[in-house]
Amino acid sequence: MPGETQALKTASMNTNNPYHRGAGLYHLNLALPFISTIRRQEVRAVAGLVARYAHAGHRALEVGPGTGCYTLALAQAFREVVAIEASPGMARILGGKLAAAGVGNVTVVNCDFMTLPLDGGFDVAVAIGVLDYVAEPAAFVGKMCALARRAVILTVPQRGLWGGCFAAGGRLRKIRVYRHEPCAVGAWAPGWRCHVLEVGLKTRLTRGLTLVAALERPGRARGV
Repeated sequence: MPGETQALKTASMNTNNPYHRGAGLYHLNLALPFISTIRRQEVRAVAGLVARYAHAGHRALEVGPGTGCYTLALAQAFREVVAIEASPGMARILGGKLAAAGVGNVTVVNCDFMTLPLDGGFDVAVAIGVLDYVAEPAAFVGKMCALARRAVILTVPQRGLWGGCFAAGGRLRKIRVYRHEPCAVGAWAPGWRCHVLEVGLKTRLTRGLTLVAALERPGRARGV
């Protein structure tokens, strides 16, 4: 039911994600000045895409909500949100945050997205900061597209100077960060329209760190 936190067994948690067993570290990491500056640019880009595809009567799927950076905003934009979080620690933090805010239209499911059976019925699917650590993005995005009637909104690190720095930091923690070219994103959803924005320290000499993308199912008009 909406607003209920479901304690489902995590069948296969992505051990490549450094925050799945360090929810507190993730929360502190977002507060770092350098990270928060980059994140603000990402938040603006994501908010614009959510506004483009959201409808008050629609349902949204959020994969990897973490501690809820976007969840409360999604709860305001959609009738119902199902948030699938593989980390038990982050699912607990998110559930507490939603309860404290009195949000009753979000269901938090503590399970791995790729192993969880879902029957669709979502209008928009969102995955922010998740594909950074996913080795097979085409399968991941393909499942999101199969569940979303209108659009999929996602982020991925981009190849380039800042993406290389991000990947190097991951190697120090024995974590693999997967970076991608803009053209790769559209290839994960053949036949879908792909809109890509570049954010995060973009200059005339450097690419932005993050690609914020919307995959739009063909034939879906706004508000349908």
